[in-house]
Amino acid sequence: MKLALFLVLAGLVNSYSIARDDLRGPPELPVPTRPLEWGDVNFLSTSDTHGWLRGHQHNTWPEPNYSGDFGSFASFASHMRAKADKEGVDLLLVDAGDHHDGSGLVSSSEEAAGWTDDIFGMLEYDVLALGNHELYKYEAAKWIYDRRERWNGRFLTSNTNITVEEDGKVVNVPIADRFAKFETKQGLKAHGRNITVQSPTKMAREAWFLDAIHDAPDYFVLAGHMPVRGETSEWLPIYQAIRDRHPLVPIFIFGGHTHVRDCVQYDGRTIGVVPGRYLETIAFTSSDLPPANDDGEALRMNRRYLDANDVTYRWHAGATLGNFDTDLGRNISGALAALADKLKLSRVYGDVPHDYFLTRHPYGHPRSVITVFERDVLPEALEDEWRRDIPRIVIGNAGSLRFDVFKGSFDKNDELTVSPFTTAFFYVRLKAGLGKAIADEMNRAGASKLLPMSGREEDDAHVQQVYNEWLASQWNEYVENGGDDLFENEGGQMPLGRPVPEKPKTLGYATRDACVGKGDDIEHIPVPFSPNQVDFIRTPLKGVPDDMEIDVVVMDFAVDDFLTAAQMLRPDLKLGWDNFKPYAEGTLINSIFSRYARIAW
Repeated sequence: MKLALFLVLAGLVNSYSIARDDLRGPPELPVPTRPLEWGDVNFLSTSDTHGWLRGHQHNTWPEPNYSGDFGSFASFASHMRAKADKEGVDLLLVDAGDHHDGSGLVSSSEEAAGWTDDIFGMLEYDVLALGNHELYKYEAAKWIYDRRERWNGRFLTSNTNITVEEDGKVVNVPIADRFAKFETKQGLKAHGRNITVQSPTKMAREAWFLDAIHDAPDYFVLAGHMPVRGETSEWLPIYQAIRDRHPLVPIFIFGGHTHVRDCVQYDGRTIGVVPGRYLETIAFTSSDLPPANDDGEALRMNRRYLDANDVTYRWHAGATLGNFDTDLGRNISGALAALADKLKLSRVYGDVPHDYFLTRHPYGHPRSVITVFERDVLPEALEDEWRRDIPRIVIGNAGSLRFDVFKGSFDKNDELTVSPFTTAFFYVRLKAGLGKAIADEMNRAGASKLLPMSGREEDDAHVQQVYNEWLASQWNEYVENGGDDLFENEGGQMPLGRPVPEKPKTLGYATRDACVGKGDDIEHIPVPFSPNQVDFIRTPLKGVPDDMEIDVVVMDFAVDDFLTAAQMLRPDLKLGWDNFKPYAEGTLINSIFSRYARIAW
C-alpha cells in the first residue's frame, strides 16, 4: 500500500487541433503546441484567486488570456481527472489560499465573500490552505471554521488557530484539520494549516508534526500561502525536518502570496511551485516516483504554467466545444452568474474611451490610471456639497488603486476591482503652499515608510513590490534583447518595427523561474512596465496663491503619513487627528470611479 502525506501551511495527451469556429471567446487566443508531461503523480494548483472566479472579462491584452471562469476550470479539472484515471496515474487539486479582497464578488461585502467561498467549495479540491486575506477579519476565518466539515478534512490549517466559544467555553482551536493522510485513486497514500499563526520553524519541532511525518509515505505534499524561493523561505525548516527523517521521499510544495509564477527545486526530489494570481494561471506539476530498486537518483519533475482560458483547457483536455462543459462546470458558472446578478456587478456606469493602465505607463502619462485618478476623477467626482466653492487639494495613496481600467463598459465589478477599499476622506484647513509641501514630503519619504505599517499594509505593499519587480524584469529583458517599448493601439498585439510572425504573440507573462526548461505553456511578449510611479497623489490647484488657506483633503488611509510629514515640516503646528473633520461624509473611495463614469464616461 502506498502512502502520501499532506501538510498545509498559512503563511500525456496528443496534439489536438481546434477549428477557428470552435473557440469560445476571442479567436486570437493562442493555442498550445506541446502536450503536458504526465508522471506517476500530477497536480493542478491555484493560489491568490482573490475572487476572480468569473475570469477576466475585458478584451485588452493580456486579459483574454485569462478569460476562463471557475466553472470552466472545474470542467477542465474533471476531464484531467478522467484522463489520469485512464492512464493509471494520480491527479490532485491543490489551492494555496487568498480567496478574499479583489474582484467585485468578494469586495462587495463580507457576506458576498462568504457566498463566493461557498461557490469555490463546489469544486472538490484534494488540499486547500488559508491565505493572509482570510485572516485579517475574524468573520472571514469564522465562516471557514463553521463550514469546515464540508471540505471532508481537506481544508488544512496546520499552524493557524481561531478563538471560538464552544459549549459555553472560550477555546483556541485549529480553523480546520492540521494534516491529512489518505489513499489516492491509484493506491498511493498522501499525507497532506486558526486566527493565531505559528511560525513554520516552531511548528516543525512540535510533537504532532514530528508524529505526522514519522512514517515514510510515497510522497509528501506541502501547501501553504508562502513564497517557495529565497534563502529565508519559511518552507525551508519544514523541508529540512522532513529531509532529516526521510532523505529520499519526494516532496511537492505548493506556495503562493507573491502573485508571480515561480518554481524552484530544493533537491532532485523536491519541487516548489507558485501558480500566480487572480485565476490567470493554472499550474500543472508532475513527477515520476522512485522505482522499486531506488538508487537515490534525481526524479523527472516538471511544471507548466497554463493560461486560464477555455482554449487552453480544451486543448489539453482533448475536448471540443460540444463536449467540454461538465454538469459541475455549468453549475458553478451558473452560481457565479446568479451571485453577480444578486450583487448587481453588471450595472454599467459609463463607457470608458481609452485603456488606463496601472504600471504600463509612467505617472504623468495621460493613459495612466494614477494620473487620470489624480487629475480628472478626484477633482470631478469627490464633492462636499457644503464646501463645494472652497478651494481644495486632495492627497491620497496611489496604492489605493489596484488594477487597470479598460476601454468599454465600466460596471460595478470594474469599480470594485480598480479600488475595493472603504477609505473615507477628511480635511484640515491649511495654507495651500504648506499642503502641497506636505504631499511632496510624503512622496519623498515613500508610502508608509514614515511610520510602522500594520500587518495587512506591509503584506500588501510587499506583494505589490515583488509582483512589480517581476513584471519589470520580464520587460527589461525583452527590451535588452531588442524588443520595442512602443505598441500599436495602446498596448496592442505586436510591437512596432518588428516583422509580424506567422502566429503573432500576445501580451502576457514571460516567466523565468529557477526550474529546468520552459515553464510557460504559451510564449508571450511581456507586458510593458514603467518604474516611474508615485506613492501619493495630489490633485491640481490652479490660480490659488500659496499663502491662501484652503481645504486639504486626505484619504483616511494616508492621514498618519500626512501628520508625520507635517510634523517634519512644521512641528510648531502640532497637527493631529483631532484637527481633521469628515469631508463629503459617507463617500468612500470605492465609489469614486463610478461617480466619475456617470459624469464623464
